[in-house]
Amino acid sequence: MNIPPINLKAQFKGLRKEIMTGIRQILDEQRLILGPFCAKLEQQISTYAGVAHAISCANGTDALILALMALDIKAGDEVITTPYTFFSTASSIAILGGTPVFVDIDEATMNIDPTRIEKAITSRTKTITVVHLFGQVCDMQRIGEIARNHGLALVEDCAQSLGARKNGVMSGAFGDVAASSFYPTKNLGGIGEGGVVYTRRADIGEKVRKLRVHGMGDQYYHEMIGLNSRLDEIKACALTVKFPHLESWNTRRRANAAYYSKQFKKLPLLLPVNATDTTDTSHIFHHYVIRTPKRDELQVFLKERGIICGVYYPLPLHLQPCFSYLGYREGDFPVAELTAKTSLALPVYPELKNSERAYVAKCVREFFRS
Repeated sequence: MNIPPINLKAQFKGLRKEIMTGIRQILDEQRLILGPFCAKLEQQISTYAGVAHAISCANGTDALILALMALDIKAGDEVITTPYTFFSTASSIAILGGTPVFVDIDEATMNIDPTRIEKAITSRTKTITVVHLFGQVCDMQRIGEIARNHGLALVEDCAQSLGARKNGVMSGAFGDVAASSFYPTKNLGGIGEGGVVYTRRADIGEKVRKLRVHGMGDQYYHEMIGLNSRLDEIKACALTVKFPHLESWNTRRRANAAYYSKQFKKLPLLLPVNATDTTDTSHIFHHYVIRTPKRDELQVFLKERGIICGVYYPLPLHLQPCFSYLGYREGDFPVAELTAKTSLALPVYPELKNSERAYVAKCVREFFRS
């Protein structure tokens, strides 16, 4: 078999007619940026997440930057976050002159370890940015209490968790502001780059709407310095067509994850927690990540059999060359460092056929038997 890490062609095939109809309408009407499809998408996201405001933007990185700008993060401010995540989580802080302050992760969930956060708080700490990594919501009750007790803002990086819930609350609805990505490989992936900021707070929603258009309120009157980060209508159109399928796609991802976990339970692997969901808590498995010291050998073994897997992420952020000025060293965050050396993401996308996931499981078992 030939099994890619994600199959975008298969997903598009069933939606092609509706997406192309919308694109033709946009081209005929020539309403190309921040038009009715953007408005519809923003309404879909805000209703789905249970928040009052959703503001689309150009990409997920801009969404994080806009969220932090709305909280007035500037030079000298410290933002506590995880070292085991995609680069944008920390780069968005640094771009604004802030200082990323890393905290090690919890071994079971791979999310930021709430028991370590308070030790990292200083007089310069302004915000905590959590990442609901791979589609699993962080321990937001404990982290929220810490933020409130210390007067800190709380940002949620939901790039991998749109649709994930904890105790009945959707990711992105716990903190002051959330940012998500519509990069094509995401659970709700677009036909190009895209992002969204969403929030319960009217003041943040209003500010982000201005910040995404150069800080402009009335036309050509700029109240602040912002970004040019508007989402175009063609991308928004595709996302509005895909959005109604998100819940069923996430359900299929959970089913694939549960199947893998059942197949692998006797193998010498560290498996994802919460492989099955409940009525009010769900892991949406943007990635299904297993951990083994034999990660590299397993990846090669599977590739030779037509199964392409990903490594998320091979080098923690505190060890990235561009963050050397922060002064971190190898050994500072041992759980994140070990996870980076042992993690492997298996194909889990919703279009994965039962025969394909069975083949993946068979090959993984075969590797450990050999």
